[in-house]
Amino acid sequence: MKIIYRNSFNRSISEIENLKMNDSEKVFLVNNITKKIETNYPSGSFHVTYYKDNNEKNILEKLSKEYPNADVFKIRTRKVTGNHTFEIEDYIENGVLELKNNLLRDKRGRIVAYNQIDISNNQPSHEGSFKCFYSKTIYNNYCVPNLEFDSFRDKDFEVFSASYDKSGNLIEILLNSQSTYDKEYFFPNQPSPYDLETCRRICDLTKEQMNYFLTDELLPIPNFTIKNI
Repeated sequence: MKIIYRNSFNRSISEIENLKMNDSEKVFLVNNITKKIETNYPSGSFHVTYYKDNNEKNILEKLSKEYPNADVFKIRTRKVTGNHTFEIEDYIENGVLELKNNLLRDKRGRIVAYNQIDISNNQPSHEGSFKCFYSKTIYNNYCVPNLEFDSFRDKDFEVFSASYDKSGNLIEILLNSQSTYDKEYFFPNQPSPYDLETCRRICDLTKEQMNYFLTDELLPIPNFTIKNI
């Protein structure tokens, strides 16, 4: 098992640096795939994320014994679907299942789409749902870097984020979302230059790709070509 350390900007740090920080991650890798993450937060909260295999049982019980001081356990299962990984997360706080979350990640591990699941009926609650579009080409040609965080966030090449209402329909797209001052907003059923067609052209997306962002449904996801990652 390999261990790496990351700061809050997802930047690799040394073990010594990790010991001096109160907002870092210790990541356990098996065959270069994340198996477990220990996360410290400035508030003092300590979370453990664990990726569960299908044949593993009693994970919460085992983690509770290994980490008696953990505030939150995030137990995830994952399934590869095309070029993406679909994750289902149980968010357990103080021994109680508080939330269920669905996440879709790209090959780089960036979150493409997120849904919170209502644990009473196992259906999306749409509360806090979001999707993100990444493109190195569009980012470098169009977006303005985040001056506060310099290059730490720029390396993800997030071009825009999309937010949704309680029915799962698009509220707005925030273009250049990582910029300090130069954010742009686009809305459904709005005239140019605030319409979705203008956003689509800026981002060099096909209509099928743009339609993916109209609702918060994670799947199916259209093919995003190499130039758009």
